[in-house]
Amino acid sequence: MHRSRKIPLLTAAVTLVAAAFVTTTAGPAVAVEYTTDQATAWAYTDSAQPGTPAPDPAGDAPIGTTADGSTAHTRRAYFTFDLTALRTPVLHEVNLVSQERSVQDCTRTAPLEIWRTKPVTATTTWAKPPKALEKVAERAMGAGAYCPGYYLSIDVLPQVRAALDRREKSITFEARLAAPAETDPATARTLRPFRLAVASNNAPVVSEPKLTYPDRPCGTLAKHPTAGGAYVSLSVKVTDADDDYTNVRYAHWPVEHPDQRVETTSRSLNVTGYADGTVVGWAAQAEDYDDAGPWSRTCYLTVDNTAPAAAPVVFSRKYGVTSYPGSGGPGVAGTFVFDAEGDRDVTGFDYSLNDRITTGLAANHPGGLARAKVTPTGHGPNRMQVRSYDAAGNRGPWTTYSFWVRNTAPDIAIDVAGVGLPSRVDFYTAADDATAIGWALDGGAETLVPVTGRGATAEIVFPSKGSHTVVARTYAKKKVIGTHSQTVGVTDEPEVTSEEFIWDSRAVNGVPGSFTFSPRAVGVVAYRYDFGDGEQTIAAGGDGTAVLPWTPQNGGYYNLTVHAVFADESLSDPATYGFSVIDTRPEASSDAGQNWPDTSGVGRSVRVMLYSGLPDVSGFVYTFDGGAEQETTDGFYSYVDVVPTHAGESLFVVRARLADGSLSPARTLPIVITSAPVVDVRGPYGGEPFQGMEATFTIKPALPDVVEYRYSFDDGEEHTLAAGPDGSATLDWTAPTWSYETLKISSVSADGTVSDTRQYGFGIDDPAISIQASWSEYSPSGGPGIPGRIGFHTWDGPVGRYLWRVGDGPMQPVEPDESGSATYVPYTPEQSGPFTIQAQREFPDGRLSPVTEYTVIVGTEPRAESDLLVGEQWTGPAGEPVVLRISGGMPGVVSYDYRVEDYYAQEQVTAGTLTAGAAELSFTPPKASFYVVTITGTTADGATTDQRQVRIDVK
Repeated sequence: MHRSRKIPLLTAAVTLVAAAFVTTTAGPAVAVEYTTDQATAWAYTDSAQPGTPAPDPAGDAPIGTTADGSTAHTRRAYFTFDLTALRTPVLHEVNLVSQERSVQDCTRTAPLEIWRTKPVTATTTWAKPPKALEKVAERAMGAGAYCPGYYLSIDVLPQVRAALDRREKSITFEARLAAPAETDPATARTLRPFRLAVASNNAPVVSEPKLTYPDRPCGTLAKHPTAGGAYVSLSVKVTDADDDYTNVRYAHWPVEHPDQRVETTSRSLNVTGYADGTVVGWAAQAEDYDDAGPWSRTCYLTVDNTAPAAAPVVFSRKYGVTSYPGSGGPGVAGTFVFDAEGDRDVTGFDYSLNDRITTGLAANHPGGLARAKVTPTGHGPNRMQVRSYDAAGNRGPWTTYSFWVRNTAPDIAIDVAGVGLPSRVDFYTAADDATAIGWALDGGAETLVPVTGRGATAEIVFPSKGSHTVVARTYAKKKVIGTHSQTVGVTDEPEVTSEEFIWDSRAVNGVPGSFTFSPRAVGVVAYRYDFGDGEQTIAAGGDGTAVLPWTPQNGGYYNLTVHAVFADESLSDPATYGFSVIDTRPEASSDAGQNWPDTSGVGRSVRVMLYSGLPDVSGFVYTFDGGAEQETTDGFYSYVDVVPTHAGESLFVVRARLADGSLSPARTLPIVITSAPVVDVRGPYGGEPFQGMEATFTIKPALPDVVEYRYSFDDGEEHTLAAGPDGSATLDWTAPTWSYETLKISSVSADGTVSDTRQYGFGIDDPAISIQASWSEYSPSGGPGIPGRIGFHTWDGPVGRYLWRVGDGPMQPVEPDESGSATYVPYTPEQSGPFTIQAQREFPDGRLSPVTEYTVIVGTEPRAESDLLVGEQWTGPAGEPVVLRISGGMPGVVSYDYRVEDYYAQEQVTAGTLTAGAAELSFTPPKASFYVVTITGTTADGATTDQRQVRIDVK
């Protein structure tokens, strides 16, 4: 709905502001529409011209007395508004609004009166004004108010509603000054022509009420449908003139017990609790954000929860054989008859072939027959499942009708040659009596091919690229005994083959091979190909093929893309041919510098991955940074670790060792190590640092002759740290807060050389613990005497034990529970209101963490207890009442109100009031379900406790 607000709709009677009229747009979640209506007619009257009318004048409305020489003009204004458009919507606000334009004297008070009058006419004059009917409002303008520019907003909703109730088509308001100010020239003023500012909403309406699945009419009390089961589907059509979000509320009740009316937002009606023959009325109502529309007319249904007792009889002449070789054939339709055998409760049947989609079929008359034409798609054992249903939608038991479909349909094997080229098709049939195979392409004419030795062969020419369907039928002389179809994709992309270069080949770089390009369409004169280094062209021979010699220069994976070129220079779809070439040099890569921040450094191990695709590789021979030759013997894939001894580049040289002892060409991998110092940190308990506890950084140089280090934390102030004789240093540091920090550090050598900067990131753990509880810190929950629990949890570091207390009580120790994420202790509050939990951890060395405080609020929920209620599971005997003992909540409770609802059905089961003292709530669940019991206590002076909800799962 488009919502606009052309004049501010003021909820107060009068609002004073300094702004002019504005236009705003309401938010999309608001259903109310704001509009302003101009007067359909207006006039002012002049005492100096008592017989002269002034209908619909231009400009503003004059009010009060002005002097024209010796002549005094006393004026009043009248405004008539059309009410036709306000008859349908719900009116929320109607204000008569205007604004002062000019004032003779802002120090004088002008007592404005608003009257409801008879309508304005073309002959309205001072001598013959519209008859005054009632005074609507009085307002004081001028002194003490914003002047000029006074905003006027008067609530006229009662007057408009009354006029609509009187079926009046318009309403008229008069504006004048009260005597004696009306004749005082100092109080005269002009106002903008009055308007009506309206806030309204079109309430949604419902229509076309009915039952669905299956569709049944709304009905009348005298004639209506039957329905049964837990999921009777109610349906209405909702119309909202404003196109707002709507919600539908449904009501239903036994006609003989309207006091049992239940309202719900669920369109599913469960009538299993009603006896057969019960007449149930139902209706629906739609609502939007602001208003509810009228209820629909009442619909009726008679409850029938009794399904047909007997399964239907099923038979078929075509498919009446239950064993091999069977009858009929795939693609051959057969008629199946479903017979209710005179059971007049049966109005139709559900059937399903081989557990596929269930289809409904009406009987020819109650208790009669239905015939379904069904076409099996596969041979061998098939089964038809059928059940009866009645007019209420109750389903009876399934019956299974088994039959065997003879294997008669032809198998189809198509060798697709391409577009415009003959493609070979082979047909095969297992039917001994087959004489011919008929085939058709894409719904075209059928071609018959004789069967020889249970098979037949044909050639099909596909006329275009894309998807094509071949339908084949087996014939026994002139009779179709089986059908099968197959859909294939056809392309004109060329065929690419190679004996040397295939996806799992052992081709090696430097060894020549070739590719053959073959056409999949007529008229190919050349091929364009690309190995990823640029497109090239090779001419095709007379048969459309081409052979491309090729020698790979590098190892790796290749994607060869080939297009066929036609005589008109158009191109075919591309063919992509992937293959691998083995590099004679082994592959090598390292993890140096691969992380951010960089964790590699002098003296730190670097892992190198080695791989060779050559056949019969037994290991690798390598050297690092000119060191001694080393060898692996674990085959073609290996990891080795090397330790750089200096910053900068070190060369890793590797060759593959073959089974015959020979070596492959060498691969050289440069490994570059930063000159930044190497840093490690250790907290007080061996891991990361803790806030407020001293941690130690160990710093080692990557360059020679280091004399000091420059460092900062998180880009803060830079500090210096002297190095020891060996260039190393230690730094003791206490973290001010728990967070993630970055240490930036570089070394300075004796000759002034400054190293790379190491960015060393590390986490700082919080020594404090977190507290969990059964009660909320934001709103009351639980109640006195209702047990709960308190939990303690830490994210990092060791725990010797937890210390905790409630309020001013003593600290109590509890050993940490290593089996879960938190350690819990039971606690039962003795009174409602807030209480504070304090807890901390004691580290294994006796140090204590800061105290964590957590304040929660205990509510006034009553206690509801039963020895047979374990968690939410009711353990009492089936069919026996659920009994709860109710007590507590707050002092002075004299009674408890309770309500029991079926959560799944969204229906109330029972409700009542219990007297405090020996309150015992008892109800018998009508069925297995999930029930919610809501309990509220009330004191003698009418105060109520918090609501207690008990969830009970009854199996």
